[in-house]
This record gives sequence, structure tokens and C-alpha cells, in this order.
Amino acid sequence: MPLVENGMLLPNQALMLAAATWLGACFGSFSNVLIYRLPRNKDVVRGRSHCPSCNHMVAWYDNIPVLSWLVLRGKCRHCRAPISPRYLAVELAGAACALIGIWRFGWTVEGLSASFFLLVLLDIALIDWEHMIIPHTLTIGGAVAGLVFSFFMVPSLPTALLGGAVGAGIILVVSWGYKLVRGVIGMGGGDVMLMGMVGIFLGPLGVLAVLFGGALLGSVYALTAGRGSVAGSAKLPFGTFLAAAAAIVLLFGRQLLALYLSHI
Repeated sequence: MPLVENGMLLPNQALMLAAATWLGACFGSFSNVLIYRLPRNKDVVRGRSHCPSCNHMVAWYDNIPVLSWLVLRGKCRHCRAPISPRYLAVELAGAACALIGIWRFGWTVEGLSASFFLLVLLDIALIDWEHMIIPHTLTIGGAVAGLVFSFFMVPSLPTALLGGAVGAGIILVVSWGYKLVRGVIGMGGGDVMLMGMVGIFLGPLGVLAVLFGGALLGSVYALTAGRGSVAGSAKLPFGTFLAAAAAIVLLFGRQLLALYLSHI
């Protein structure tokens, strides 16, 4: 379904994009719950949100994505303790994920799949950056959703399954090889599950591109943070860089491949 005609955004599509943006902000609000609770092994379904300072339950009208934070000026209504701007940023990022996915691929199954994939990658990237873990709840749930989407998309289910096997398999081989050489596990089960999910969404070739991109982004960060040197024992939130690379490959993979082939 086209979003523009003769260079102009269609009115009905503008409303649908606005709806997608709002839904994305709502999912971003839920992402805040996931990002806070999953690393702490807390229930993400039951238990209402509360102020960490005064422990007062957050009313529904104070839990409206983006708007509530702005109206309350980033403070609790009851104790006036500051609410981290990170909550607002994640809600805006969720809105951007939905908007970008639909804008890039249209109101199609592919567009919905892309929006969902970007939202999951956002959660994984932020959790791994802060806690150095990748919750299986996100990767397994994302993988199952990716398989469901693959029933209605190209590549088909067999390609998605092959991509998942390649993604998880490569990380397993690398991890086992690293353990044989260094005596310690180089990459954890979270990375295995993450790349399995990535393979389901992006296919086998996408896996290779994401691994290259993730390694490149991680190396640039490590060199920048280490001012030109990287300690052999340094730990990096590699899932964050893999998630960023996966988002880039999803949105620009075909263009990057065409650019590469035009220069060889």
C-alpha cells in the first residue's frame, strides 16, 4: 500500500502513520517495563507501575506515553521526585521504531514485522548495554513471532528456519572455538538466541551482514572508549552492537549490498 503519491503523503496514510506512531509509543511504554523488570526477574504482566521514591501507584492518566511525562514535567505527581528522562526517550524511540517500519515497508505484513523487530531490538540493546545480559524472554518470543510473520512473507518459513539455524550455529561455533583457545566462553547463550532470532527475520545472508556490522561497531566503540587500545579481557555488551547492526541491515541492507557490488 503506497504511502505517497506524486511526492505527496496521502491524507489517509498520514492518519495511519500517526496511529502507528502512537501505538509505537505505547509499546515503548511497555518497553520501559521490560527494560526495568526483566533483568531483575520481575513479573512483566502483573503489578502496576509505581514511583520508586514514594512507592505510590501510578494512575492510568499519569501513564499515558510521552504526554504524561511532559505534563508532569518529569516528576512524580505525589512526591515530586524526578522521573528519569530515559522513560520519555524510550517511548519516543518506540514511536520511531513503529513509524520507521511502516514508512519503510508500508502497511504490509513486512512493515508490521519490521516495526516489531525494531522494537525488540531496542529492548535488547538497552538491557544488554546496562546489564550485560540478553533475556531469553525477548529472543525466544521474538523468534516465535518472526516464524509467524514468515508464513505471510518472502523469505518463507524454510528460509527463516535456515536463517535461525545459521545465526545460532555460527555463534555456538565461535563460542566453542574461543573456549578451546582461551579456556573461557567467549559469547553467552543470550548472543546465540539473539542471532537465531536475527536469522529468522533477516535470513542467512542477513546473519553474515549483522555479524560483520556488529563486530565493526563493537570494535569502533572499544577503540574509542579505550583510546586506541582494547584490553584482551575487556567485556563489551556485544548484543547492543548486534542489535544496532540488525536494524541497519533490516532498513538499508539491500542498498548497502548494491553499493558494495557496484564497487567490486
